[in-house]
Amino acid sequence: MKNNHGRLTLLALAISLLGVAIHVAAIIGGPSWYAFFGAPPQVVASARAGTWLAPVSTAGIAVLMGICATYACSALGLVRRLPLLRTMLAGIAAVCLLRALVLVPVAFIHPQLINVFEVVAAFTWGAAGIGFIAGFLMARSTPIAFRA
Repeated sequence: MKNNHGRLTLLALAISLLGVAIHVAAIIGGPSWYAFFGAPPQVVASARAGTWLAPVSTAGIAVLMGICATYACSALGLVRRLPLLRTMLAGIAAVCLLRALVLVPVAFIHPQLINVFEVVAAFTWGAAGIGFIAGFLMARSTPIAFRA
């Protein structure tokens, strides 16, 4: 069971790191990258205009995803035990799962907003949420060794 938890937490780590990479790449790639990855129209417009909204908000998201990755690493024992490890893993899992589940009501209320990207994003967020739950279940009150 713990081996599966480790693999799921590794999946959450990989998704988080991919999120960091995508957000940094969008900053470097410019307006077309923001548009491709579904950024809100005002963020794409900011990237086109060269204002600070696009790069600062995108860098902020990348930092938050980096924090998620760091907590996954801590649950796996790859870095030292971080403060509030279980609390943070539970909170991160809740946010990920809520983001995944929001697809269902949106599909009924605003079906025009649903596209392939949104469906893939919802499943990705759901997988990350499950991975962070696994990390939460793996985390103990004492330091742990890597358990993949």
